[in-house]
Amino acid sequence: MTNVSTARGTTLVEAIIAIGILVGAVAALAGLSSAAIRNAAIARERSVATVLALQKMEALCRDVSSAQASPADAWAVDRPGYVEFLDVGGNPAAGGAGRAYVRRWSIAPLPVDENLLAIQVYVAPCRIPPGATRCGDAMSQARLASIRSRVAW
Repeated sequence: MTNVSTARGTTLVEAIIAIGILVGAVAALAGLSSAAIRNAAIARERSVATVLALQKMEALCRDVSSAQASPADAWAVDRPGYVEFLDVGGNPAAGGAGRAYVRRWSIAPLPVDENLLAIQVYVAPCRIPPGATRCGDAMSQARLASIRSRVAW
């Protein structure tokens, strides 16, 4: 008698197991792809918020000699003169339509010297998180702080 070759094709069970492993790997890659897309969107929002904060910081620091101190609750309440709502291009949103970002700032004299001003700028995407009363997403926010003197050196 002759020996039949021991090399056979794959069985149905082996094929089902291989397909299951492949499906699991594809599902894991899809989850990673979703997380990467979400993180890229957050990074983009944070980059835009940082540019908008830098623009306001430069405008505020340009002429600090005439800068007025902001109310103590400028961060907690949307005070006119210390808050702006911006569209996606960074332009002021007229009438609240097309708000994409909110920009708040405060100017406070330092206790050690009235001529030294602490300037803070906060910019965030204009989304209202659950339980919040005003827009501003903490995940994509940008906060800048600077100290300037009213007196020229």
